[in-house]
Amino acid sequence: MNLKLDRSSRRIALAIGISLLLHVFALWGPAIRLPNFKSTLPTLTARLVPLPDTPAKPKTKRKARTVTPQDVPKPEPKSEVAPPPDIPQPASQPLATSEPDAVSAPVATDAPAPRIEQIVERPPLPKRAQLTFSLSLGKGGLLVGEAVHTLEIDEGHYVLHAVTKTVGLASLFKSYELTQYSSGSYNRYGLQPEQFFEERKDKLSTLRYTAEFDRVAQRIHFSQGTETTLPPGTQDILSVLYQFPPLRGVEVTSVYIVNGKKIERYEFEIATKEKIDTALGQLLTVHLRKLHAPNEEGFEIWLAQEYRMFPVKVRFIEKNGDISGEAVITDIRVSDEQGVRSDAVN
Repeated sequence: MNLKLDRSSRRIALAIGISLLLHVFALWGPAIRLPNFKSTLPTLTARLVPLPDTPAKPKTKRKARTVTPQDVPKPEPKSEVAPPPDIPQPASQPLATSEPDAVSAPVATDAPAPRIEQIVERPPLPKRAQLTFSLSLGKGGLLVGEAVHTLEIDEGHYVLHAVTKTVGLASLFKSYELTQYSSGSYNRYGLQPEQFFEERKDKLSTLRYTAEFDRVAQRIHFSQGTETTLPPGTQDILSVLYQFPPLRGVEVTSVYIVNGKKIERYEFEIATKEKIDTALGQLLTVHLRKLHAPNEEGFEIWLAQEYRMFPVKVRFIEKNGDISGEAVITDIRVSDEQGVRSDAVN
């Protein structure tokens, strides 16, 4: 009989033997003490301490912060093309200078003379302002974009610059950016546009439109080469948001608006003292609703009576009457300085 173990068996037997010796030594061998090392970190303790009583601070209005001017794109020069037939000269006077309709007094023996309603004076515009809007689908739906408007007034001249673009997840599905630029004089009648520029940009194309106002010759020139008569009091699609003069005692009024490609006459229904909810709180507004025929697009504007008649909400309506989107104010910043008018009447 062969009592020799192979190499692997001898290794297993040796490991078992060493393990038995260690156990015997641990149970009956001399006691060995390890050195005692003290920790250099202090012991951490947790306590609940009551907060000190502090008096409530009175609520104060946030002071407007000055914004810095931003660069704006230079409009393209107009091209010389034969003008189309002129549009007829409107019989109405400019909104800012026209006399409002007279309201007759009740019939009586000693009835006083008819009282003339006065135009609601728009508060003077600041030297600089910046307004930020959030854009959502439908009526307060999914947030899809942001718009930033900046206004600068310097020695009777104004510049309005607006950039609207998609943000967040919406920008991943559709990248869109709209840039608008309006400039002109600022006088006793308010903003008088002299130049309007618009650029629409997406992943597939870029479209640009320019309109130049010649108020001396009462003509307007478009970058497509067209030219037509300039009605008095005409505004562009951007300046009208900061120039629209609400009238007291008038339910419907009209204004000519340039959108970069043509002039359109809009009629607005006016409602005052309407409250809306915004990120700035509840605001008292003047509500302007564009009257439109069936199967025609429309929009609405809300002007804040407590914020220099600045636009604080715009709603866009599709041809079928559905609300396609809304722009609602989230932030207003204005300078303490007042914009100087060209005629020095403030």
